[in-house]
Amino acid sequence: MSGPSSQVGRYYRVRRSFDAMRDNFVEGELLIYESSAYSRYDGIAGYFFKQVDQVGSRWWDVPDDQPADLWLELFEAMDPPPA
Repeated sequence: MSGPSSQVGRYYRVRRSFDAMRDNFVEGELLIYESSAYSRYDGIAGYFFKQVDQVGSRWWDVPDDQPADLWLELFEAMDPPPA
């Protein structure tokens, strides 16, 4: 399973609203990539973000049986917003 860039601090915009295992994402949300993890036991990759102007983390958990390019349908890499 490939996923968002492993570059910490990379910005992503949610392309379309969707429900994840532990979170709900809404079209247009701006997220900042924090980290990823993989559970071989569960067969799930986890991608962790923070939302711009929000406290706390956001989680996108992806089972191994999902298409490798699914993340491209859900997230769009963005430049950081102007300061």
